[in-house]
Amino acid sequence: MAKASSKPKIAVIIPAYNEEERISLVLSGVMKVPLIDEIIVVNDGSTDGTANAVEEYRGVTLINCETNRGKGAALKMGIDATDADILVFIDADLVGLTPKHIEDLINPLLMDDELMMTVGKFAGGRLRTDLSQTIIPFISGQRALKRQFLKGIPDFSESGFGVEIAFTKHAKNSEVKVKEVIINDATHVMKEEKLGFFKGLLARLKMYGDMIKHLFRL
Repeated sequence: MAKASSKPKIAVIIPAYNEEERISLVLSGVMKVPLIDEIIVVNDGSTDGTANAVEEYRGVTLINCETNRGKGAALKMGIDATDADILVFIDADLVGLTPKHIEDLINPLLMDDELMMTVGKFAGGRLRTDLSQTIIPFISGQRALKRQFLKGIPDFSESGFGVEIAFTKHAKNSEVKVKEVIINDATHVMKEEKLGFFKGLLARLKMYGDMIKHLFRL
């Protein structure tokens, strides 16, 4: 195992759609991590006050999309907006996120030249989210990767919620080293809680549809 000789530039990218009520908690945790050099929030066509909430945080780069293009496009915009060597992806609706969770995603990449990606796995937060990531671990939106990992990856800008599957399949096809990182006592707000049961269920079905489609496409 080889250690890097100098610290690479690290950027956190947070895709956000109608997360006015939740994104402040996430940003508060992210901004307490001294390893991070840049924080980018991609406001993916929100119709609420997400942009206003982000603008309260000095030093955070806000990218506003006029329309909702989906998670894959939002992450691609964030990636293209930075020259960082390590890219950290964090969802905007997390509950219980701490600076240590983010450091635990980043530090293995700093210590191991061969490691290309870390993937967070919820534990001890909420049964439903813990269980879903145990059954299907590659759906986690909390991950960090080295920029060179993205070399040769198929275009994921239209993948929507299938973007995590795109990353996971690329890692498998490229035969690169990936490490799972436990994220204790954290979870995210369920779609049914955000939107109400029926709208939330429809949004969840769309998310699963994106995942299934890109599971077989990429």
